[in-house]
Amino acid sequence: MANTIKHKRGSGSDPSASDLAVGELAIRTDTGVVFTKKDDGTVAEISGGGGTVADDVIYENSQTISNDYTITTNKNAMSAGPISISSSATVTVPSGSTWHIL
Repeated sequence: MANTIKHKRGSGSDPSASDLAVGELAIRTDTGVVFTKKDDGTVAEISGGGGTVADDVIYENSQTISNDYTITTNKNAMSAGPISISSSATVTVPSGSTWHIL
């Protein structure tokens, strides 16, 4: 007999930290984006190199950051702008890291 595993799922907004336990996966069913809660209590979007990909040429990303995010120490990050950060969200760029908005 096969087992069915269902992760937390929903539509319309990204999960908040209070929606998830550490290590739990959530799938946003309207966009197909997967999230998890990290050890530090923040929610991370799990991606494989970008948003929508067209023939490995066009990469799409959202224009608004709605959840707190910390770039990994000694890693660099980039986004295609313009980018807005909601008033309830914070993006942290630690020492040794950079974030470029193109």
